[in-house]
Amino acid sequence: MVSVKHTVAVEPVPYPWLADAVTVIRTLVEESRADEQGLVLPDGQVARDIRLTRGRHLLPGSVYVIEDEADDGKAKADTDGSGEDKKAVDARDTVQITVREWDHRRAVRLELAVAEDDMTIELDGTLKSPDRPAEVEITGRTQGGAAPRTLFDMAGRARVRLDDWWPAADTGRASASAPASARLDHRWIRADARAVPRPSRDDGRWDIHVIVSLRGRRLLRPVAAVLLAFAALGIRRSLVRTLDGLAAQWNDRVPHLVAMNADQLREALLSSQRGENDRRTTGPPGTD
Repeated sequence: MVSVKHTVAVEPVPYPWLADAVTVIRTLVEESRADEQGLVLPDGQVARDIRLTRGRHLLPGSVYVIEDEADDGKAKADTDGSGEDKKAVDARDTVQITVREWDHRRAVRLELAVAEDDMTIELDGTLKSPDRPAEVEITGRTQGGAAPRTLFDMAGRARVRLDDWWPAADTGRASASAPASARLDHRWIRADARAVPRPSRDDGRWDIHVIVSLRGRRLLRPVAAVLLAFAALGIRRSLVRTLDGLAAQWNDRVPHLVAMNADQLREALLSSQRGENDRRTTGPPGTD
């Protein structure tokens, strides 16, 4: 088994801001409507890359499809004089979202199915008590791939108990178990991760203590143990670099978001869609 312990310092997020942000996003979605053009936002903008394909807006069983419009998947004109049209190199990626529950008092639960080449990714995400976010849980699996299936078939689960996270992060009050945990199961290896926040002694940041462990599974456990022992140093260095990189990105972006109030956040979300619509209208820089 390989075990890695590492601590990162990150900018804090006040719980009231999180609750407001969830309400802003939920309200924007609820105030939108779906028609043949796409998803019509409250200010009249149309998000054309997402379409309701089954059911009624936000009712359980409704299905939405998001398509990547970077490549339309159609045959391209001949550019090399060979007389043959060229097929698009990359197939369009699609995401299917199914609403399983939408109740701002109880829970919001969505299922996502991502089709990418010959690989599929299935996720099931639940936010409990959206009006007062209490817990986030995500389960998922991947299947397929051009390489042998055993390389890509995995299942995982992640959970953050928000009711335990903030008391631990702001006051240092410990809970019976780590408020954030995740597990990833592959045929050969199992990875477990736990995260426990504490208030920093030096500044207003959170110190997040992370423990990641890797171990072999089933009949391959002895073989995996040997391989992990040889690769332990490289694995530790890679995980530490990854955690430090994620913390750096968090610290670069989160303070700007947390500085926004609910109205400013709502306007920022709508403005980002305006920018996307303008880009589609005018085309990328350098095009006529």
